[in-house]
Amino acid sequence: MIVKFFAYYRDNDFAGCKEISMQPVKTLKELGEVLSERYGEKFRNEYFDATGTAVGERTIILVNGRRVEFLNGINTELKDEDTVQIFPVVAGG
Repeated sequence: MIVKFFAYYRDNDFAGCKEISMQPVKTLKELGEVLSERYGEKFRNEYFDATGTAVGERTIILVNGRRVEFLNGINTELKDEDTVQIFPVVAGG
């Protein structure tokens, strides 16, 4: 599984890289838990909402180019060959 980070998710305060390869996990929620263990509380607070049961409101996640809101949200199942892209919500021009 490949996980790609964009914008400030690439900063040292978050993932500190553009992309990682990792062992597959079963769901986006499990992926968030693994990444939060690796990158810390600040990452967790962006990835998850306050309840930990949904993607945070300032985060966009795509699985193989499809927004998770159109899949099964945080419970979207993942496969070995999937590519997950994690973006912050940004505004401006």
